[in-house]
Amino acid sequence: QQRKSQVLQMGWELNYDGPEKVKNELIEIIQKLPLQEISNNILDAFLFGFAVGEVEWEMRENKIVPVNIIYKPQEWFIFDSKNVCKLRKRRNNSYFFEPGEELPTYKFIVNQHMPSYTNPYGEKLLSRCFWPVTFKKAGIEFWQLMVERFGTPNLIGRYAVGATQAEKDQLLADLQAMTEDVITVMQSNQIVEWKESPKYSVGGLYESLIQFLNTEISKAILTATLTIESGSVGNYKSATVQQEMISYLGMQDKKLVEYTINELLEYYLELNYSEKQTAKIKLNRKESIAEFSVDRDKILKEMGIEFSKEYYKKRYNLTETDFEIGKK
Repeated sequence: QQRKSQVLQMGWELNYDGPEKVKNELIEIIQKLPLQEISNNILDAFLFGFAVGEVEWEMRENKIVPVNIIYKPQEWFIFDSKNVCKLRKRRNNSYFFEPGEELPTYKFIVNQHMPSYTNPYGEKLLSRCFWPVTFKKAGIEFWQLMVERFGTPNLIGRYAVGATQAEKDQLLADLQAMTEDVITVMQSNQIVEWKESPKYSVGGLYESLIQFLNTEISKAILTATLTIESGSVGNYKSATVQQEMISYLGMQDKKLVEYTINELLEYYLELNYSEKQTAKIKLNRKESIAEFSVDRDKILKEMGIEFSKEYYKKRYNLTETDFEIGKK
């Protein structure tokens, strides 16, 4: 989630050199899309290798408009010998490893994380976490058993000489009840002792194992090592290194989202205007856009350059009613 958040918190801007009317249509499409949900599903590609989304279209004012991208299960798709994604064949509730069916044009968008000729399914980061997660589950299970065994005192009951078997069984039942309720009633001649378990340091082995496996899982997803392995004592340098590394990952991951939205806008232009002119959406950190733009615009303003209202709307993601340009 930390890696995804780098992209989900970004703002966007649209670059399109065509007619202003068409550009406004593209902006409206992006604004009405559930962009957070779509982006979150797109970013599953780096966890699972690839993700395939189905585009939902609607007719609006004699135009075919995309309204959503619904991501489908991976097992529905297969790549052929030419590394083309196809719909997997299914019979009797079973999928088959055989040539699939062609995907309809303008209906699906395929996202792949670092694919290659020999592996069109992409690199799955979660595959690196399989064994660390498996050993972690087993380690926690044995750790819990050890805590139950050695973490609580042992109850020792003493019965009187000559006690019957029924009295012994009753004493045992009372001791078992005490382990749950810590309350019981016994005869005056019965004695119960609390004996502390010996202090073992073996629990530290489980803790070290879990910590090591957590580190391996974090490295697989975030690729950062310095901060994760620094332990309980942090320092400014390690925090800076990790923040920079996560920032680099965010710049890499955002390209998956940009590719998908750009592909969607290209579909819209081809279907409604039969043109090959491309529209490009660019994701940027909101604070970076604002800080950079304010400093630059202030300098240009001092140089005598005047900006239009359309510029402010595009650059700062403002609406028509958000501001007025003062006249001197």
